[in-house]
Amino acid sequence: MEKLGNEMRREKRLLKRFEVEFSTSDQNYQGLCRNLCLNGLFIKTRKKIPADTLIEMTVHLPDRSISKLRGRIKWAIKETYGLILERAGMPSKDGIGVQLIDIDNNFFEYIKSLTKGI
Repeated sequence: MEKLGNEMRREKRLLKRFEVEFSTSDQNYQGLCRNLCLNGLFIKTRKKIPADTLIEMTVHLPDRSISKLRGRIKWAIKETYGLILERAGMPSKDGIGVQLIDIDNNFFEYIKSLTKGI
């Protein structure tokens, strides 16, 4: 298990970046995946969406393939000065933590390829 602050993660997070388009029942968004595992991912976005919201995602994997995923937002962070930090070249923590509830085979194989030998 990986320790993150006071939280214990069951799986090690993999630091990978790729574009993610995601939608709720009534709105479309774009973001950037910053880290992931088989059960979840973090999407960098300035949109704060309530926890427990179901989302549909289209992820553009580094090999140029596309995966369709479904997930539930577990938490969201929107820093007061997030945009100012980003414009100054400093990272903000704005984004959403998503628990994956349905993944396609392409995404499963991608994760499997990343975890070989870990």
